[in-house]
Amino acid sequence: MARFILTLSIKQRILYEPEQNKQHNTVYKLKDFQNLKSMTKKPYQKNEMNGNFDCDDNTFWELKLWIEHNIRNAGGEGNVVCFDSMQSHALYFYTYKDKSTMRAKCRNIWSWYEQRDWKYHILKRKTQKTEEEIKVTRQERAKANSVAKAEKSRKKVINAITGLYANELKKKNGKWHISKIAETTNLDRDTVSKYLKELNSSL
Repeated sequence: MARFILTLSIKQRILYEPEQNKQHNTVYKLKDFQNLKSMTKKPYQKNEMNGNFDCDDNTFWELKLWIEHNIRNAGGEGNVVCFDSMQSHALYFYTYKDKSTMRAKCRNIWSWYEQRDWKYHILKRKTQKTEEEIKVTRQERAKANSVAKAEKSRKKVINAITGLYANELKKKNGKWHISKIAETTNLDRDTVSKYLKELNSSL
């Protein structure tokens, strides 16, 4: 008999967000599951979450996650979440012995975020770079790409003049045939000439 058991604790389950708007109406037979591979345990995506997860109260952590999603949907940290909306959500979706217990839990969680100016505790904070930092990053990346491109071209010229067919790239007078080297390396004549001069001066 095929069994599907949910074994992850809430501390692990809230690391993942379910995909929305998915509905499966297909009716499967038991034989359809014969070739299923065994599930492997994936590593936690710790970089996406932060906070202390000592408590394993499912409702507590799910309400914290709910309120943080609403902070994010409202525009990010610093945006207030309506207490009545949180309480209505909790009373509708969760089982409880009495309403006063659920209200008290909601009040404690809501007050915790209110006292901390509606900052994230679970969700990852995205650092915002200034325009100047973005500009510097782009300049550094462009510079690094330019250096890498130049080094690649330099190695092409070196490989051409030191390879097995180096003699075929020389003129009768013994000088390098720049046009042939350019054609072999897919570089322009100026680039080939530049690195030939550099290599000759370093010898």
